[in-house]
Amino acid sequence: MLKGGAAAATLFAAPAVRAQGERKVVFWHSYTQKIRSDFMRGVADRFQAANPGIKVEIEVMSWAAFGQRWPAARAANALPDVAITLGRNAIPMSIAGALHSTEPVLKALGGPEAFIPGLIEKSCKFNDAYVSLPHYVHSFINVYRKDRLAAAGLPVPVTWEDNLKAALAMTKPPEYYGNILKLAKDDYAGAEFLWCMTQSAGGHFYDAKGQVLFDSEPVRQAAEWLAEIGRKTSGPGIANLRLADTFSLVNSGKQSMCNDSAAIIGVAAQDAPDVARNLDATLMPSKVTPGYQTNLIAAVLPKGRNSEDAQKFLAYLFAEESYMPFLTTIPLFMFPAYRKADMKRFTDNPVIAAYPNVVKSTLDSVERGVMAGMDFGLNPFAAPVLTSGLIEDMLQRIILNDRPVRQEVAATAEKMDRLLQSIRSRL
Repeated sequence: MLKGGAAAATLFAAPAVRAQGERKVVFWHSYTQKIRSDFMRGVADRFQAANPGIKVEIEVMSWAAFGQRWPAARAANALPDVAITLGRNAIPMSIAGALHSTEPVLKALGGPEAFIPGLIEKSCKFNDAYVSLPHYVHSFINVYRKDRLAAAGLPVPVTWEDNLKAALAMTKPPEYYGNILKLAKDDYAGAEFLWCMTQSAGGHFYDAKGQVLFDSEPVRQAAEWLAEIGRKTSGPGIANLRLADTFSLVNSGKQSMCNDSAAIIGVAAQDAPDVARNLDATLMPSKVTPGYQTNLIAAVLPKGRNSEDAQKFLAYLFAEESYMPFLTTIPLFMFPAYRKADMKRFTDNPVIAAYPNVVKSTLDSVERGVMAGMDFGLNPFAAPVLTSGLIEDMLQRIILNDRPVRQEVAATAEKMDRLLQSIRSRL
């Protein structure tokens, strides 16, 4: 009996008239790790075996390279038929007219209700059109060293104040530090962290129309709190650190707490098991609410040359033999968005089963959160703001140069306003 995506794939009939010979589906993805890349090749091979006459041609590229490749491919009339990309990339592709709707595949898979509640409407719908599907999700959570927290005699941190106190208690320079900020200007770790804490304080960077709200009390409160973390618990070198550095900092024992995804623990379980045994997680720090943030890896249907078979292949990515086995290739790295998938297979994985608090915190955050900068739904403003370096530059001046928060927030709001004015003028 066919289930889920496999059954859905059979609903897409092959075109009635087709040129003789092999039909090709071009598939781009950024699963560069060998275990994930090999699994995707296996999915494609099984799809080909079940659909004689179709060949799936795969191109693997980095997440960063995708944003450069698709405009060039569109100009050359060489877009892929199916692609896996960061959720935010669906927005400029949609604005450029480079995407087919994913609605037919969504319906075949069971509609929005077949996915985590609210996820499709919040993260996959732009200008009233379904522009993507969530291949998998994760979220920002608060990862901490439970051995160091216990040694300090402290409970699991909940509030901003709890988290600052815990980070201070788990700082023992130069051996290790409580919570090391990453503020490199060519990265976006600082911007996403500030956005998350602004959400926690009840604020926003901008409204649904891209009007800047940055010069506000919630942003100032979040910046003050991050400044305390940066000055007192981060140690040296934060201006040159990037989000990806968190893996090595945690695995080496240098960092006691971090605000990142469960992937931090999943990688530690593989590369630093002694550290991983002492890791746990809870929700992001809370002021008005916890800082809920969803991260979504999206499947899209670019306007390539074989849209009919592309729909069938996209549905097959959610088939029982494709979906959950893929998500457990690197346990805790990827979380299921598709609720018709076999959740027992996911939670029974021994690595995942060892971290129930991590799983609960992640899925709670996904259900309650949105992607960074998408407070009012998908919009074209989030990526330019979060990747501009404006916020990392501001936080560096506040933390490293001891500049006044109020003054720096106001100055950054003006720069952000100019950036968003230029975007609005092009829409």
